[in-house]
Amino acid sequence: MYHNMNQLEYLHLQLRLEGKEVINGNLLRQVEIVPDEDMPVMAIASLASDKLVFYYDEALPPEMRTELNRQIQVLQFPNIDPVIEVLESQTMRVEIGHYKTYLFPERYKELNFAEVVPYSGTDPKIQSFNFGDFTAMVHAIERTGKIVSACVSAKENDLCGEAWVYTDPEHRHQGLARKVVSVWAASLFAVGKIPLYSHKIQNIASANLAKQLELEPLFEEIVISYKDN
Repeated sequence: MYHNMNQLEYLHLQLRLEGKEVINGNLLRQVEIVPDEDMPVMAIASLASDKLVFYYDEALPPEMRTELNRQIQVLQFPNIDPVIEVLESQTMRVEIGHYKTYLFPERYKELNFAEVVPYSGTDPKIQSFNFGDFTAMVHAIERTGKIVSACVSAKENDLCGEAWVYTDPEHRHQGLARKVVSVWAASLFAVGKIPLYSHKIQNIASANLAKQLELEPLFEEIVISYKDN
């Protein structure tokens, strides 16, 4: 499966990781409750191949989808102002998130660093590092008896996982994040899952880490969400 998937299939894989599935071409349906992942008004993605794809909440009225379709046909990604204007004209309050997602090359199947150790989320050291809320295995590096860098699946299902990595500020710029992320990716490969890496577009540190890891860009995605009152 890993070799044969295209960028659009990876996008659908990530949407499923967030508890959503694509139906009827370009509608989104929530099929699972995932913490911190609400149903968006719509998602617009620019694949690495430059193809633009978009999806709507299935509950969005058809007449609004028709008007949004007109705007999307002339959209210059990532400028989505025309789309926002349509939504706001219907007194809909929204907020925007812009993300970039990458794929780990298969060479990560073979990577290993002896100083990266797997921990349970119940381990007191992991709890002290504030990674105790994660149910997946945490891959981490210790210094003088304390965790200083760790990577875990922020979200994971039976097909893939998405990395969450953090390094203590006093131990940054030592390559620790690169090591823990690499071993995390290898651990997913080992059980037949696909490791993904995503970050907010404005997160320069995460973008630099993706560059250091030589990850393969898959797509940029703008998620338009319902704004709480």
